[in-house]
Amino acid sequence: MDFKKIEKFIDKQKVSFICSVDNENYPNVKAMQKPRKRIGLREFYFSMNTSSMRV
Repeated sequence: MDFKKIEKFIDKQKVSFICSVDNENYPNVKAMQKPRKRIGLREFYFSMNTSSMRV
């Protein structure tokens, strides 16, 4: 697997999707802008408007 290609692909994206599963195994998906900062493939930092439902 070419990690440099994966990193370049991530950096080109304009939208990210953050997903989780609640206690009842129901999926939750949140569309967000691309990460503000990325450290490798393990740390991603996001920001959003303070008026957003999830801050």
